[in-house]
Amino acid sequence: MFPFNSHFFHLFLFSLIIFSCSKDESDSSNQVETPPVNTYNITITSSEGGSVNTQSGTYNAGTVLNLTATPDDGYEFIGWTGTNETSNNISVTVNSNLQLTANFQLIQISYNPDCPGLPYSSRPNPVGSDDTHNYYEYAWQSDPNICVNVYDALLLEGRDQKVISSMDWVKLNLPNIIPINVFYTDQFNSSQEARTSFDTDICTLIREGAEEINACVLESAGNWGDRSYGAGVYNTYLHNGADLVIYDDMFPSEGSDETEDSGLIYLMHEYFHTFQTSHFFFFEDKNQFGINKNNFETGKKLPFLPIWMGEGSADFASLPLMAKQNLNFDHYQRAIQFLNQARASLDADPTISLEDFETENTRVGDEYYAYGGGFMAFVYLWHLNDDNFKKIMHDYYTIFAEKEKLNPDQGWKDAFEETFGMTVDAFYTEFDSFMLQDRESQIAIIKPSESWVNASWD
Repeated sequence: MFPFNSHFFHLFLFSLIIFSCSKDESDSSNQVETPPVNTYNITITSSEGGSVNTQSGTYNAGTVLNLTATPDDGYEFIGWTGTNETSNNISVTVNSNLQLTANFQLIQISYNPDCPGLPYSSRPNPVGSDDTHNYYEYAWQSDPNICVNVYDALLLEGRDQKVISSMDWVKLNLPNIIPINVFYTDQFNSSQEARTSFDTDICTLIREGAEEINACVLESAGNWGDRSYGAGVYNTYLHNGADLVIYDDMFPSEGSDETEDSGLIYLMHEYFHTFQTSHFFFFEDKNQFGINKNNFETGKKLPFLPIWMGEGSADFASLPLMAKQNLNFDHYQRAIQFLNQARASLDADPTISLEDFETENTRVGDEYYAYGGGFMAFVYLWHLNDDNFKKIMHDYYTIFAEKEKLNPDQGWKDAFEETFGMTVDAFYTEFDSFMLQDRESQIAIIKPSESWVNASWD
């Protein structure tokens, strides 16, 4: 047994106490306080025509956000507001409050690099109004351009240059008052990419907003190979000009007796439709375009014009427009063809009247009388008075908008009566009687070739 040593015990106990106290003090001094986390408000938006994959919110400092701006169909990404980055895919490190906007715009018609694209990304505000109309002045009025957009040009074998040259000629010789957007491709052999671009460009012109443009493209996709030519302008897209849609099958196929130039008659026919419809909205005294408020609100896109007048005058106008370009084309023989078409309808049904084709465009005897008969109606008017040529080609349309404003849906009649000095009903009676005469009498009123070349609308 060891003797008890009190001194040693006290020292031992003291050392335990000291050791224990030292340990507690060391733990306290090594504790690390967690600093507060900074957060920032990040606002992420997009303009019409697209979206961003990341939501607005509050984010911790140092968070890396990977943003992707995705355009809707018919739109393209053009940049960010809130950062100098230009790519649609960017990374942003959060270190302050931030507002970012992805910007989009309608895809511009750009297959022709010389074309400036659509003049307006949205409908401009009117510069004036009255009880019935809103009035507009457009930036392009001093020099409306013609833009020929060509798709899969190699398939066209140079015929696109014929189209461009012909449109250059009409711009100088029968200038329109609005821009013309021409769309031209081979509807049978064009690539899927060209077809999609073709439809997207047209739909971007004639529709408004991504949803409508996309629906238009989808609606159009299934009818390739069965499309017709067409042209004109509606009140819904007047601010961006008329569309003129043609396809390469307007030119004669290989082995045809007709010349290649003869295909341009369809281009001239459609061009005159753009001339007609643009004047439906133009008020000469104001030098402004007017859109009827009620028509716009109710979806009526054009004032009324009888089918025989619209199509017959376009067929009529196409001949001097061809004749004056010195093309390889027999315009007199084409006039005879139009007469033969009208006579074929009358042979099938001698009771038809031109009046029957104000709102109907049906075949009679395998021919459309609104075209052949309509053509002969204007030949007959020219026969009555040489001065009527200029009135047919130009003067009638310069007073149309004002007459339509004063007498909605009947303005075409009032303009006809003022221009040609006879009532529409009297003309129907006189012309219908003439069209029942023998063929030789009808051929006799068709002007000779040189008259089509020399007649003036100036």
